[in-house]
Amino acid sequence: MDQCEFEESKKFNLADALECISNTIVVKNIMVENNCVIQVFVFDYGKVQSYEKSPFSRFIHIIEGKAEVVIDDNSTFMQKGDSIIIPGHSNSSIEANHKFKMICTTIKI
Repeated sequence: MDQCEFEESKKFNLADALECISNTIVVKNIMVENNCVIQVFVFDYGKVQSYEKSPFSRFIHIIEGKAEVVIDDNSTFMQKGDSIIIPGHSNSSIEANHKFKMICTTIKI
């Protein structure tokens, strides 16, 4: 996993830090530690990120746009400001029905 792409103790604006690139999912690492990984994602319309079952929980926060989060075949439609916790040991995917930006925090305990 790439190292952090943001400086500690320096202010930054995640909504402005990443631009959408056509037909891609852009990922930047905010923090990478032994027990915690914080990343920011930008999804172009139509892109899907699927996750295999993992023992780790993930906290998702939408910072711009709209997304669909599917956890064990149950869909939740999310928009700017919404958050959800994806429990460990579950199948999940994040789908871009619109372009969107999100923060994903993975807790490894």
